[in-house]
Amino acid sequence: MAGSGRPGPAIRRTIEVMRWDEDALFQQFLLRDPSFNGKFLTGVLTTGIYCLPSCPARRPKRENVRFFRSPAEALNSGLRPCRRCRPDYFYRGVEWHENLFEETAMRVRSNPAAFFDISALARAAGVSRTALNTLFRDHAHESPAAFLRSVRVEHVCRLLQEGAKPGDAAASAGFESSSSFHEQFIARTGLTPGTYAALPGSSSFVLRLPAAYRFRTVLDFYGRDTESVSESVLESSLRKCFMLEGRPVVVNIRFTGGTAVCDSDSLDGYGVHRAAVRMLGLDSDGAGFERQFGADEMLGSIIARQRGLRIPLTPDPWEALAWAIIGQQISLRFAVTLRRELIRTASEQHSSGLRAHPSPAAVGALTVDALRALKFSGSKAEYLLTAARAVASGELKLDTLRQLSASHAARLLGALRGVGPWTVQYAFLRGLGFGDCLLAGDAGLAQGLHRMTGHRPNEEQIRELMVRYAPHRSLATYHIWTSLKGVPHAD
Repeated sequence: MAGSGRPGPAIRRTIEVMRWDEDALFQQFLLRDPSFNGKFLTGVLTTGIYCLPSCPARRPKRENVRFFRSPAEALNSGLRPCRRCRPDYFYRGVEWHENLFEETAMRVRSNPAAFFDISALARAAGVSRTALNTLFRDHAHESPAAFLRSVRVEHVCRLLQEGAKPGDAAASAGFESSSSFHEQFIARTGLTPGTYAALPGSSSFVLRLPAAYRFRTVLDFYGRDTESVSESVLESSLRKCFMLEGRPVVVNIRFTGGTAVCDSDSLDGYGVHRAAVRMLGLDSDGAGFERQFGADEMLGSIIARQRGLRIPLTPDPWEALAWAIIGQQISLRFAVTLRRELIRTASEQHSSGLRAHPSPAAVGALTVDALRALKFSGSKAEYLLTAARAVASGELKLDTLRQLSASHAARLLGALRGVGPWTVQYAFLRGLGFGDCLLAGDAGLAQGLHRMTGHRPNEEQIRELMVRYAPHRSLATYHIWTSLKGVPHAD
């Protein structure tokens, strides 16, 4: 894709020497040099569009090309901006590839049936299939095909919640056959479409788990605090308290015979199901990752021991963000203690005695002094309160970040005071389910790589070692965490 660099002094002098020599500009246009972006625009008379010098489109004949100093000049000549290089975004100072992804993703979500396959998606985006793969890898952390599958299932779920019949919902989502519809729906939700539609008013359901599902990893994650007031973990089951529709509810998940039997005191079946699917990591399909890296010289032996690994998420993104802020620059043991005391202080208690993780509003209502009394440092208290108040007020909409480009979402989250790259990436991995998170400063990841390579890498070396696993660095990281003791160090 086209770069967005600005030309340095030498390039500017070259432009000045040209004195708007259009033949010389055409030669630069042929080179697709991104350093000339912002210095001139190329208009193509035969197509009626204007482009950046770096535009990847096929080059037209010289006689069909005109040059312009600004978008206004090009527009006044009756041309429109190119949909591939997006000069209008460039001149507005917006990352055009982020906008291209977000616009394309929004179109797919609004009408998935209009995109029968990846070629249709590429045509809609105005890029080649190769460029489309890069676009989705960078901004969605998944392939276009995986994105289409997930959007189709989400679309069906939405229609079923509105009362549509499964067959009608499948057709509206663009599923090409009944068999692929059922297979993909069960893979993403653990339920048949009919069972999913019957969730309202139900307090229990049974999820089908993927083959070789490693449920003990989920128990390890939710059992990291043996004195937890929010979770209770037994040999093959867990109980988790969380907020749903403004009140604490408890879900009990029991693993048996390749299924997860879920019982709750809430009749909001859709809400409980959504939380359970997140907690079990059903969306983090590692089969493709295992096939690709099963023989990897560095990670292959770990994958072989841990096949079927999924990344369990928190019931909602806020819990992951709060935990990431709490865990900054302190030991796991101390972080667990701070989290437990925060829950005791600010949460609502369920009739079972368990407590839900406190909502952003409940945390935001606390003071720095109140958190310092719980052994928070002054700066950590301020960071947590700033984040809680931003989420509670709607200034930061955590639930919508997953619909944005990953880089766009990272800027929004990273704009919070005290939220640095590690915190962003952890919240992405544990709370939003992004698949290519890189926690370069993570102590557990460094420890795992040390065991694998024989030397402890610094942040830059971690980046170099992990780049081979893109766009699956979240799963690669989780495999490394889990390999340490069976319990992820950074959790």
